[in-house]
Amino acid sequence: MPDPYFITISLIVSFLGGGIVSAAINWVRSERADKKERKIKFLDAQLRNLYGPLYYFVSQSEKCFELNDRFHKAYNEEFIQEKWSKNSLTQERLRVRAGQTLELANQYIAKVKSNNHKIKEILDNNYSFIEPDDVDVFMLFNEHYLRFNKEIEESGKLMTPDGIYEKIGDISFLRPEFIDRVKLKFQKKKTELKCLLDK
Repeated sequence: MPDPYFITISLIVSFLGGGIVSAAINWVRSERADKKERKIKFLDAQLRNLYGPLYYFVSQSEKCFELNDRFHKAYNEEFIQEKWSKNSLTQERLRVRAGQTLELANQYIAKVKSNNHKIKEILDNNYSFIEPDDVDVFMLFNEHYLRFNKEIEESGKLMTPDGIYEKIGDISFLRPEFIDRVKLKFQKKKTELKCLLDK
């Protein structure tokens, strides 16, 4: 006949063992759910505070570059390639129209410059959301932004002596690598967030 004490101990161990296994499974599930929730919140914050706003402004600036190029192409076709009368009145009207066209083209570049201020603020205020592999590309934007504001006068005149400027390197309004990286990361983050939300 089985020992009652042994049976009692066996039942207690069995009961506790099942409870411990159940608690462990619940803890693992809870930990996974919490980890997923933290990841979702972080991705959402990255998109809202950094990659989303950057995407908006670089896309807008990209369009401004395109418009500037189209205006310059139209300017070239209309005022350089077209053969106009040498009449002084005609030439004066052409000068006015050409000036207006270039002024409009320049306004789109001014918009890029204005967007760059906003991009700089976004990066400064949300640097903790920057992915490690984006740091070099974003810091290069920062370098060009700083150089543009230190080395170029409001009129557009370069303050750096030509020889020094050539040694330091060209200044870019907004490098294509920066635009491409922001657009790529924005799409990647959106896809990643959607996948997590759909699971």
